[in-house]
Amino acid sequence: MEKTRKFATITLWVLMAISAILFVVMVSSIDSETNPGERAVQMITMNMNWAIVLFAISAVMSLGFAMVQMFSDKKSAISALIILALFAVIILVANLLSDRSIPQFFGVEKYVADGTLTETISHWIGTGLYVTYILFAGAFLSIIGFGAVGIFKRS
Repeated sequence: MEKTRKFATITLWVLMAISAILFVVMVSSIDSETNPGERAVQMITMNMNWAIVLFAISAVMSLGFAMVQMFSDKKSAISALIILALFAVIILVANLLSDRSIPQFFGVEKYVADGTLTETISHWIGTGLYVTYILFAGAFLSIIGFGAVGIFKRS
């Protein structure tokens, strides 16, 4: 655990130093407020790309450390896998319930004509809506259930 903490700390300090250097170079390359100049535009683009790289690195590191933590304890690994399986079942049920037909509303022809709305997209939108409905119902029922359990425990 100490090795991973040290690795994370060193990595974060290196990334922060690179980010600070890129920021200072970008700010110092601006000619004026109205006309930043070609070099400043290139540095802004580089900083935007660096932000994307930082996001990717943080996503990979977060998932990696979460996996290491999860598999270091068997009990938490089993509970995490059960939660993932439950979520997969919810997505499967929502996928089976959703319809492939394109909904009819004013202006739908435009989206169908340019390919923005297809039967597959409509199906996945329906799946997402059903997942939302199922999770909302589960949250609502758990609030009611825990409230009822609390009432019966007190009496």
